[in-house]
Formats: sequence, structure tokens, C-alpha cells
Amino acid sequence: MDHIKNSPNLKDFANPELEGATPAIAMALDHPNTIGELTPWQIDFRQLEPGRLSTKITVRAGRSVSALGISMDQRVHQRGASPDGWITFGIPAQGAIETWQGKQLTDAAFLSFGDRDGFEGVTTSGFSGNVVSFETDRLLQFAQTCGFSLSDSTPEARRVRSNAGSASMRRLNRHVSNLLHISSARWTAAVEEKIMLDALSILTDSDAHFDKSQVQSRRRAMKRAVDLMHAHLEDPVSIEEICRQSGASWRTLNRAFKEHFGQGPKTYYMRLRLNCVREQLFKSSDETTISDAANSHGFWHMGQFARDYKLFFGELPSDTRRH
Repeated sequence: MDHIKNSPNLKDFANPELEGATPAIAMALDHPNTIGELTPWQIDFRQLEPGRLSTKITVRAGRSVSALGISMDQRVHQRGASPDGWITFGIPAQGAIETWQGKQLTDAAFLSFGDRDGFEGVTTSGFSGNVVSFETDRLLQFAQTCGFSLSDSTPEARRVRSNAGSASMRRLNRHVSNLLHISSARWTAAVEEKIMLDALSILTDSDAHFDKSQVQSRRRAMKRAVDLMHAHLEDPVSIEEICRQSGASWRTLNRAFKEHFGQGPKTYYMRLRLNCVREQLFKSSDETTISDAANSHGFWHMGQFARDYKLFFGELPSDTRRH
């Protein structure tokens, strides 16, 4: 969801380069149509069952991506339209949607909120879900650079077809939930890229988008990507830049890295930098702090760095330093 109109502090949420924790905005609403008064959304929600309807929302916005968590404790007929200039998708909780855009839903799906025609659906009692919106021009630019074709990417309800698509939807939902509900979660340009990448992976989860590159071309692209990563250990480059300089789509790179290393490019890049931090902690003098070593390899959120380090090496950075 886009920025809340009447909040004087919301401009702070729009900077993806903010360091440290930035709280989301959480509200309890007596009527869900209040969302339309506070935001650029057009909303016409109607309660379908007797009882008091309580609506809770949590909102957080970045430069090109914004997120909304919503829950309602009664069955509701949802109608409306998302803000102009934004592409919006939803991930409802399992069994939370009865119909969407006139079609019955029996399992989890990646929902499109349409464009000018808007959206329409019926949600169950106890509905909850996450909604993520992308600035249209930015998402299309990112898709083009990373080699995703979006010619048919505005489905009524996109059911994921593969394990990879299901994993992307879980990751996307986890990213959005963390940003909305974990106070220490940072909103950065890199986080926005991850969210866009997962959404595009879901939207192109079909046989028509399967990578058809040749082995040798994948290896050449992978080598260029690896060289780029090694050249930018201190200032990690973006997903877009890796695709641009390797001359390959993200799907091609992902396939090449998994064939060669058994892990995707993002995981390889992070672990490469973690290895460099570990080596520096072993070799450096006592004057070099753990923060210095981490920062010098592009890790700025020390809590997340410590968790990633321990998960990979089985010990905290402080344990490595004591060795």
C-alpha cells in the first residue's frame, strides 16, 4: 500500500537507505473503508455476516515498494482499486479467500489486484494476508534488466506451478512480514530488490519462462558474475548490476550457480563475503573490531550479520576472534 496521506512522519518510511530500525504504522479500524480515507486506495468493503467487524492493518513504505498487512474477523465482500502507477499483489493466508475476480479459490495463490478494472473478492471470517505494491515503472525496469518477461504477468489469481515458485512466494511473504512486524528489520534498496525478484519469479513461474541457455553461455555468464562479486566485496553490487555486467538473465545466472556451486548467486555472494570477514578476523590485530571487519565487506546490520555468520560457520564472530 502507498503512503498514508495524513501521517507527518511517513516521509521517513520512503527512504530505502535508512539505517537501523524504522517502525511500521499499525492501526485498528472500526470500518475497513477507512483505508480509503487514509491512503490512495479506492476501497468498498462490505460485511457479509452479523457481528462486530474489526479490521487491523500494518503499513510500511519504501521508495519503490510498499507493504500492507491486513486482518478482518468477519466475512467480507472486497471491492476496490489499487493506487494509480502501482502494481499490487496479495498473499492471503491459507483458506482466507473464497473467490477472487469471480473465480473460486481452494488453495494458496498469488493474487493480482488488477489495474483500472480494480479487484473483487470474498474473504472468509478471520481473514488475514499480506499485500505488496510495486511502482510500475521501477518494477518493469528491474524486470527488463534481469531478463524477466512480463507480457502476461497480470493474472486474476496466479497459482504457482513449481517448488521454486512456492519457495519464492514463501520468501516474499516472509520478507513482507518481517518488514511489517519486526522492529529491527531495515528497509533498504537491497531488500526492495529481493522483494521484486521474488515477485517476478512467481509471476514467471511457467514452462514458457524456463531458462533455455546453453551450458557454455551459462558458464561464461557465471564467471563474469563471480569476477564482479570478487571485485566488489566491500561495496556489494545490486542484482540488476550483476545481470547487466554478466550479460545474462537472473534465471540463467541462478541456474548456472546452482549447477556449479549448488547454491544461487545471492547465497554465493553473501557466503563469499562472510568467508572474507572470517579470514580477516583470524588474521587481523586486536585493534580491528568485529564491526570493522563486517562493515568492510558490506555488512552493516550487525544483528543480522551475527545470525548469518553463526548459521554458516556454527559459531559467532566473537568466538572466531577468540580463536
